[in-house]
Formats: sequence, structure tokens, C-alpha cells
Amino acid sequence: MRINGYYLDGKTSKQLPAYIETHTSSASALTLQFEHKDDLSDDIDKRASTKYLEFDQLKIASRLANTPREISFGDSELFVTDDNDSIDSLCQLYGQSSSFLHSFESKITTVVFACIITIAAVWLFISYGVPASAKIIADKMPVSISDSFGSTLDILDETLFEPSELTLEEQQRILDLTSPYLKEHAAFTPAINFRSGMKANALALPNGDIVFTDDFIELVQNDEQLLAVLFHELGHLKHKHLIRRVLQDSMITLMVIMITGDLESVDILAGIPTLVLDLSYSRDFEIEADQYALQQLHQAKIPLQSFASVMQLLEDYYAEQIEQDSFAKDTPNFLLTHPSTEDRILLTKKMIDKYKNTKPMPADKN
Repeated sequence: MRINGYYLDGKTSKQLPAYIETHTSSASALTLQFEHKDDLSDDIDKRASTKYLEFDQLKIASRLANTPREISFGDSELFVTDDNDSIDSLCQLYGQSSSFLHSFESKITTVVFACIITIAAVWLFISYGVPASAKIIADKMPVSISDSFGSTLDILDETLFEPSELTLEEQQRILDLTSPYLKEHAAFTPAINFRSGMKANALALPNGDIVFTDDFIELVQNDEQLLAVLFHELGHLKHKHLIRRVLQDSMITLMVIMITGDLESVDILAGIPTLVLDLSYSRDFEIEADQYALQQLHQAKIPLQSFASVMQLLEDYYAEQIEQDSFAKDTPNFLLTHPSTEDRILLTKKMIDKYKNTKPMPADKN
């Protein structure tokens, strides 16, 4: 049996034409023959060198489809060949069975089974592993990391927001209204900020800044609705949602890079799955913040219905803004970053029923 390939001596990068064949003088001996190459020219010296090898001294790489096969021996010496079938025959000749990996990949049923297991594992990792890992990391993250986001509001002021046009009296009234509740959540270092330049909205930044836009203040019909939204934003701070969202997006992006091995196209490849997954994570965060808001309303003895009513106000407000936008009207729930208003109203009803015969608990200060 003769197997053609090339030989590397382990000391230089030269690849010399070579072949291995079984040796007639011994049942376990092989002959490796290769040609010399002149160091001073590209010409191959036709003089051949021969090495005698024992099969037990060879380390034969497992077969992986039709990729080149390596046989290592001696002092980092290699024999490399594309003739995988002959290598398999050689192994069988000396009583060595084919590799488990090659046997595994040669059967379509095992390949299909492996694909199913891989897809299931990736789905479980994305659905449960990533959120759980991000939550653990965020909870263990030093406060100084959250404080590093302090410049976020400065950036938003430069790119998006405008100074508030609310009167100083109205701003002070809202600060006085929210002050007792902010003190109860002092661990999150919350601070109310007023801005214009954006439609009716409220948002919480990781360092504790909570922004109310002028349009939002004008939209709410009473203080109970404003406090309902405040508690919702405090829920985001308590559960460190923005930090967890950044961690989750980073994990998904890294996973895509590991799967594709392509850094150049990662922006395109990672963008689509990351977008869809991030929408799901965002909805989960919003639901968690909704539940926290309803709990805090109950503890503050404020009607829980104020949460449902302000959510309805916001939906009606944005419906007027996009009434001609067919995509916005027809967008299914799984592509919405927030739960539907119907779901939030249903959650409110469930919480009202839950708290119907329950006394308010002490305020959560952590």
C-alpha cells in the first residue's frame, strides 16, 4: 500500500514530496520516503531519504470529512496527505478502528440529531442563559460602573433633548411630589430631570437620572398617573435593565462572531438576530417594570387603575402621531418593544384582584 503526500521536518516550513508504504520486512513497519530540497535553490534534489517507522509510534489525526490528514512522529515531524481512504485502510490493516467523529458524521441520522441538539442548545442559551447571566453580572457589578453612565444625559442633551419649557413653579411642584418616593429608593440615586425636544415620554438612565419630557407632563391628567410612570422608571433602575440590555446584546453579538468566525460582516449578521432578540428582552424588562410599578402603587395606597389609565393615554397619544403609518398599526406584538396596552390593562386587573384583600407592605428601599 502506497500513500502519497508531503513531508515536513518540524524545523523548517519546507514541504517535500513524500509517500508512505507498508514495509515488507515487518508486520508493523512502514517506510517514509521523501526527496531532498536544495537550500540555495528551488530545485528538488532527486536523491531520496528513507525513514523506517513503527505504526505504534505514529499519531494519526482523526478524519474530518475530506480535510487533509496529518500523521505526526519523531521530533515534530509530519506527513500530510489528502488520501483519507488509504489512511483509513492503513489503520484497519494495523487493527485501529476509524475515529468516532468520522463515524458519527458519516451517518445522516446522527447528523440530523446533532443539528437538532445544537439548535435546541442555542435556543436555550439565548432564551434563558443570556438573560440569567446578564442579571447575575449586573447584580454583581460595582456601583462605579453604573456611575460611568452618568454622562449619558449630557450626550442626550447634545443630540436629542432641549431645555424644558415648564415653569419653575411646575417643576418644583413635581419635585416636591416625587421627593418622598425618591428617598425611599435612595439606593438607586434617582433624580428627576425635565426636558423638551421629544414627544411624550419618560426614561431612566443607569446612573439614576429619570427624564420627564414636557409633552408627558402636559399629557398626564393627575399626579397619580405621573407617580405610576415614576414607579415604572424606578423599576427599571431597581432591576438594572439598561445595563442588562447592554450585556445581553454584547453576549448575542459575541455568539454570532463565534458561530460565523467573520468579524468583517458581524454588523450585518449580528444585527438581525440581535434586533429581534433585543425586542423580546425589552418586553420582558417592561413587564418587570410594570409589575414593580403596580406593587409600589399598592404600597403607596394609590389606585392601581392610574397605571392602566396613563398607559391608555400614551397609546392614544401615539396613535394620533402615527395614524397614517400603516406599519405602526399592523406591527404584531412580537415586534413591539413594549407590551401592548391591552396586556398592561389585563396585568393591572390581575394585580387589583391580587391585592384586593392584601394590606400594603412596607416600601421597598433596596
